[in-house]
Amino acid sequence: MSLNRATVAKRYSKALFELLSEKDQLESGYTELVELRRVFQDNPQLSTMLSDASLQVADREALLQPMLKQASPYIKNLIQMTYDYGRMENLVDIIDAFQTLYDEAHNTVYAEVTTAVALTADQKAQIETVYAKRVGADKVILSSKIDPAVIGGVIIKAADTVLDGSLRTKINRLRQQLLA
Repeated sequence: MSLNRATVAKRYSKALFELLSEKDQLESGYTELVELRRVFQDNPQLSTMLSDASLQVADREALLQPMLKQASPYIKNLIQMTYDYGRMENLVDIIDAFQTLYDEAHNTVYAEVTTAVALTADQKAQIETVYAKRVGADKVILSSKIDPAVIGGVIIKAADTVLDGSLRTKINRLRQQLLA
């Protein structure tokens, strides 16, 4: 029975997270994994090439060596294991699942804020602080999106939560009340 991508990612990331935590290497391991993910994002064909049986083994291993050479022992082990078991195409999924575990452990929430105009750095920081307090997070990382249709106010989306304080929504509610 073969495992699906999500199951592989959860198992590998959990094992790595527990190991790095136990060895007091969580922060450095996390930083290294973020960099490794960037390598694969910058080179989208890399995981496919490392898994391609039509390429010579020596060619695939030549692609793998720079990553192994720069990696710490635990990350090197992860890379080598995913390569040996033919799971290189799961590596970014594993890193993403690790990121989720890391964020949960650090009580970090990612959210998208939509406004009619660009936010200043101070406004963004204020929204992060207020939203962190509201959801009980230690840290909120906001990405910004501009949509003139919101007219004013903000819409914050994080995971399965939407806080809509936009003027557009308030106008629509008022319109519905008047027409009812």
